[in-house]
Order: sequence, then C-alpha cells, then structure tokens
Amino acid sequence: MNLALSILSDAAASNVIDEIQKFATAPEQVDHEAYWGSVGIITLTGILVVFIILAILIFFFWGMGVIFSAIDNSKKKKAVSEKPTPAPVEKVEPVVAEEEDISDDDEIIAVISAAIAAYSEQDGKSYEIRSIRRKDSRTRSAWNLAGIGDNTRPF
Repeated sequence: MNLALSILSDAAASNVIDEIQKFATAPEQVDHEAYWGSVGIITLTGILVVFIILAILIFFFWGMGVIFSAIDNSKKKKAVSEKPTPAPVEKVEPVVAEEEDISDDDEIIAVISAAIAAYSEQDGKSYEIRSIRRKDSRTRSAWNLAGIGDNTRPF
C-alpha cells in the first residue's frame, strides 16, 4: 500500500485514506463516488505495479539467458579449438570366428529328447515328443512379464 500511496500525490493520498477510514467508521456519511473512485485508483495502481514488476522479471530472465548462452558458446568454441588432433589409426583386419551351423537342428532335438527321457525315468512315466518349434523371439520372457506386472499393478 505504501508503494501505491507513493505513486499518488500527497493530496490525493490523504483523500483516499480519509475516504477509506470514513467508510470503515461511518458508512452512511461516505461519499460513495469518492470512495469507489479511491478503490478504483488503488486497484489500478496495484495491477500496474504487478505488471511492471512482471515485465522487469521477464527482461531480467531473458537477459540472463542471453548471457549464459553466450558463455556456453564461448566455452564450446574454446573446447573445439583446444581439441587435439587425433593420431592416425592403423587399420586392423577383423578376426572372423567360424560360426556354427544353426540349420542343423538334429543335435538340438537329440539333446531335448535325452533330457525328457532322463526326466521320465525319474518320474516313472512315459513322455513323447510330438513337435519341436522355435520360440518366437518377439515374445516376452516370464521374468519380463513378471516385472511388467509388478510395476503396473494398481496400488
């Protein structure tokens, strides 16, 4: 309120305070036009002060952004200019390992059959293999599904 009163002249400020005090003590004796005029002046002054300070803050932060981006750009230029030139690199031929033939699935089928036969001996039951298919690599593992279920469960 002090800032608002300092903006107004001394005569107008004393008139505003007098009108507000009259309204608080004896509302029937107050000149309502003068009272609402005083309220309007105070409101307008408050709104103007808020927007002026907001404009000052906007320009302050804009200026800080310009300053810091200039500092960053100068650091980047300095880093690029101080970067040592790389030494020439000798080319080395890559070593190629012999890959196992994956198309031969007979060995894999034999291992799966042996594992099932060993399990059936322990169990005392007879199992048979009806078909063997490759698992689609796009499906999720059980651990992956458990993690997703644990992390997406509602509280």
